[in-house]
Amino acid sequence: VTLLDMAPTSLTAEEEAAGLTLEDRKVRNRIVRAGYERMIKAKPASLFTAESANRITIGNLHDDFERVVSKSDWIIEVIVERPEPKQQLMARLEAVAPRDAIISTNTSGIPIHIISEGRSAAFKRRFLGTHFFNPPRYLHLLEVIPTPDTDPAIVERMKHFAESVLGKGVVICKDTPNFIANRMFSFIISDVMEYAMENGYSVEETDRLTGDLLGRPRSGTFRLGDIVGIDVMSLVNENLYPMISDDEDREILLAPRTTAVIQTLTDNKLLGNKTGQGFYKTVTEKGDKSFWGLDLAAAAQGKLDYIAPQKPRWESVGAVREKPVAERLRALADTDDRAGELIWHTLSNTMAYASKRVPEIADSLADIDNAMKWGFGWTYGPFETWDILGVAETVARMEGEGLAVAPWVKAMLAAG
Repeated sequence: VTLLDMAPTSLTAEEEAAGLTLEDRKVRNRIVRAGYERMIKAKPASLFTAESANRITIGNLHDDFERVVSKSDWIIEVIVERPEPKQQLMARLEAVAPRDAIISTNTSGIPIHIISEGRSAAFKRRFLGTHFFNPPRYLHLLEVIPTPDTDPAIVERMKHFAESVLGKGVVICKDTPNFIANRMFSFIISDVMEYAMENGYSVEETDRLTGDLLGRPRSGTFRLGDIVGIDVMSLVNENLYPMISDDEDREILLAPRTTAVIQTLTDNKLLGNKTGQGFYKTVTEKGDKSFWGLDLAAAAQGKLDYIAPQKPRWESVGAVREKPVAERLRALADTDDRAGELIWHTLSNTMAYASKRVPEIADSLADIDNAMKWGFGWTYGPFETWDILGVAETVARMEGEGLAVAPWVKAMLAAG
């Protein structure tokens, strides 16, 4: 594997003091070497074994581009998330890459077909998206995104290599905004947050009810927002909204309560884990550390306050806490206390939304399920959850509550 990055355009003070120039190899590889060293020193480790680092060489996009690219079997673009620089790089790649080399982009948001605009038909046949979930060492998901021009044989070749050599879980996505996992995630986290605020659930209550209780990571909803980054989550929603004008549920991405709360946090530069505070803040008293949740009602009014942990309990939750996940889902979705209401809303809205995204974002229900399991650590995907709860029974309940499902679901039920 060879990593290529930009060559610097100016010297650091240390380089000037050492008498180096912009032509020195040490200077020209400074950026890529810094990235390489961050990778090998990362904790937790970015590589499976320390020895793997010896199989990685480095270079820069000026001196080494033609030499490296002309001998490569698979070239992955991971540069700045703007179409124009990516398109310019693709033009350079087409000029020197072997005719049988696969070329892919790791973009998380730019339509794949836009990146290959202006390239030849032959180039487009071997070009596709390969979106690794970060950190790729630990997250199983790889989204493979062909365009209408991509050769199906290339898609199968990439899928086989990723599964058998890289050990990845591959899902095939349509070339639609944010692909599968992040498209689903944006809706789900926005929907749960807005519902929680509208119905007076605290940050702590929401996370206790939407985390490992449902067979998902303990981070739940608001803690996950802190992990992702509140500014990142907001920016993703803002960018996604205009790109999905046909999505009947897109208004939730800019829902008023959530937007107001996020504005309060960003105004105060509280962006989650990377700033040490967001939906949660750490409080240490007499040597004991606790996590206080944001007062959502106050934050919606522009005020910043946090609430000490309350350790909420629900009799319905306690009764099934130790049961298998599937049994918990069945029991809690049918419970009419506050815990059950939030859980049913979370599950039913996720299932309905997933149904309406077929075949827009994927042709396979399994690909949507696997994207959520492999990318976000869910035990069951939305369609598996639906089977657990009973499709006919839940559709009747959802429609009775005014929640629409995709026509194909009703057609499937009608067909028996």
